[in-house]
Amino acid sequence: MKPLGPGDPASVGDGRYRLVGRLGQGGMGVVYFGRSRSGRAVAVKVVRPELSTEPGFRRRFADEVAAARRVGGFHTAPVVDADPEGEPAWLVTAYVPGPTLRDLLDQVGPLPADTLTVLAAGLAEALAAIHQAGVIHRDLKPANIIVAEDGPRVIDFGIARALDGTALTQTGFQIGTLGFLAPEQLTGGRLTPAVDMFALGVVLSQAAGRAPFGDGASAAWPYRVVHEQPDLTDLPGGLRELVAACLAKDPLDRPGPSEFLDQLTVRHPSDTWLPAEATALIRRQVPVTDRPSAAPLDPRAGAFGPPPVADGQPLAMDQRATVSVTPPVGDGQAPAGDQRATVHAPPPVAEGQALGTDPRPATPAPSAPTEGRAVASHPLTVQSPPGPGFGPPPVLAPAPVPPGGPVPPGDAGAPGGAGPRRGRRGTVAVAALLVAAVVAGLLVWQPWTGSGQGDADASGALPSPRRSTPAVFPDAPLLVRLDTEPGSSECHSVIGRRDSTTDNPEQLIDGTCDALPQWSPDHKSFAFTRKTADGAAVWTANADGSGVRRIGAISGGRVSWSPDGKRLAVLRRDGDGVQQLFAVNVSDRSAQQLTTGSGKVDDPAWSPDGKFIAVCLQKPSGWQVHVVDPAQPSAEPRQVTNQPRRALDPVWSPDGRYFAYTAGAPDKGTGGDIHIARTDGSDDRTLVRTAAQEMDPVWSPDGKWVAYVRGPFDRPVIWAIRADGTGARKLTTGSTPEGHPSWR
Repeated sequence: MKPLGPGDPASVGDGRYRLVGRLGQGGMGVVYFGRSRSGRAVAVKVVRPELSTEPGFRRRFADEVAAARRVGGFHTAPVVDADPEGEPAWLVTAYVPGPTLRDLLDQVGPLPADTLTVLAAGLAEALAAIHQAGVIHRDLKPANIIVAEDGPRVIDFGIARALDGTALTQTGFQIGTLGFLAPEQLTGGRLTPAVDMFALGVVLSQAAGRAPFGDGASAAWPYRVVHEQPDLTDLPGGLRELVAACLAKDPLDRPGPSEFLDQLTVRHPSDTWLPAEATALIRRQVPVTDRPSAAPLDPRAGAFGPPPVADGQPLAMDQRATVSVTPPVGDGQAPAGDQRATVHAPPPVAEGQALGTDPRPATPAPSAPTEGRAVASHPLTVQSPPGPGFGPPPVLAPAPVPPGGPVPPGDAGAPGGAGPRRGRRGTVAVAALLVAAVVAGLLVWQPWTGSGQGDADASGALPSPRRSTPAVFPDAPLLVRLDTEPGSSECHSVIGRRDSTTDNPEQLIDGTCDALPQWSPDHKSFAFTRKTADGAAVWTANADGSGVRRIGAISGGRVSWSPDGKRLAVLRRDGDGVQQLFAVNVSDRSAQQLTTGSGKVDDPAWSPDGKFIAVCLQKPSGWQVHVVDPAQPSAEPRQVTNQPRRALDPVWSPDGRYFAYTAGAPDKGTGGDIHIARTDGSDDRTLVRTAAQEMDPVWSPDGKWVAYVRGPFDRPVIWAIRADGTGARKLTTGSTPEGHPSWR
């Protein structure tokens, strides 16, 4: 949950609902966490003011709210208050503690058969109540389902129709999510409650472990949904025929909610309907309160207590009323169109606690990949050599791979950390590490659900073992390049910002050929490149796009900030016409040349400690990653990678111990793949490999995720994946191609 901004209201309903924090925003408006006068926790959706001027919007909104307020039952988050005539209009729903089904599947994997039957019954009961009130949900999906200990809850129903005919939908804004849309929604047929039953079939199939219409290019999904039969292999026998009926092409052949329930056999052997791992996830929530001095309330206090949610967790209303069209994805991957993927954070490591006490299981290393096959390796280990360094890493005992990615800076033994603990704390840490190693070894021996060696999904990652506490998706915003006229022979790109809670990036600067944005270290500004009739130059701007300022000419390529934010590593040509590395002072625009020689330099990236700059250096043998010491500009760059293919786009992990980079060239083999290697070049492993072109990796600020671009060049999209190779998700959801992500 983020604090209220200067433009956010303090309350709605003449003070009846005090707004505490901002949860997210979408096509219809902004969602806030709020409290009633009695202290009850609620979710408040405030409609975008410009929608109020749309013809018919307030009337449709009022009709939908009135219908939604008639919805009852045990499995919905009810609408409790609204003001369609307000300035702006707003809507309040009850708060339901718990993760979304999307988050639950991301963390614990496919659900067992008994749990699936209870989930199916709960969702069918919710749809029965919704349809009985005359409402069609139109966007049922895992992100709109809250999982509570006493059953699922369907949220965000009864307001989508209010957007019909508005400027949003007239300009192509899609209500619903591709992959959950029924055939008649794709072909322009009549909209009936049967579309929700089709979506129910897709949800249950995904909860069992498989997208029913497969994975692939987005253009293939509509064809498959309309013309091909679903793959229901992973569904248990008792559900397979029912789900197949829900996915019938003809809406008249689908069962209604009541008919579905009549044919469903629910296996509910006890009061605990979820597997233990899922129940632990629900209970492992961090209380958040707007009263700093208040003591945490008993979690059984329910809605009257502080909301037991982790920072950024969705409440009882999805942050977005609608989503842009995006294809569904495979097992372990984010749902189609939903890029928020806000999940519960694992418990923080206490002061003095050894990182080795993390209860997450280690994963066995995958076998060597074959050419053309997707790979999601696990390259990062707890015991890492100090970095950045260029000598061989010390000989270490085998260590379990941390599923969340690189060890965060500040641990004992990480650069910039506090150093080894002494006395009793050191003894406890060593003992804990030994215990953790034994436990990890036992866990590795246990048979996993899924071998990790199956066919690759659309993300480029192989199916991976389950993890109890995978890294949460970052809420830090991404800077991106937006191609406003894709396919044009001219450059038409602008700089945008993608927030974690929205589908569509916000354009920050009006330009005609702007690219390669890079956040400054404090995120108060960013640098980018711009091409005009006068040539290429590096520019800077404030975080909101204001204060655009030209810094100086460059020969092309990306730029990189020094950690203190005072200099930019840029590319310029020397007197011989060779592209070299320069450092430019942002304040006075003075420059210093840092490389010489006949080899062309590209892709600079400053190390987190400021001591080195990684570059790609062209040699007779091809492009490879090298490291330059800016304090010794005359020194020969030190080679890091030794790929048989070219190596480009190096970026340092936040702790300075790893590189992510692009290996390969377009139209050769698998094109470009994303690799991770230690900063001395050792332990070089593939993170993402598909038949498509991957490039331009960037680390998340916490070092747990890597975002990257997938081609073709004229239609790039941005994906993200955990640094351990799990949880891949497509971030680009709209029709505008996106590239050049910058996360930190």
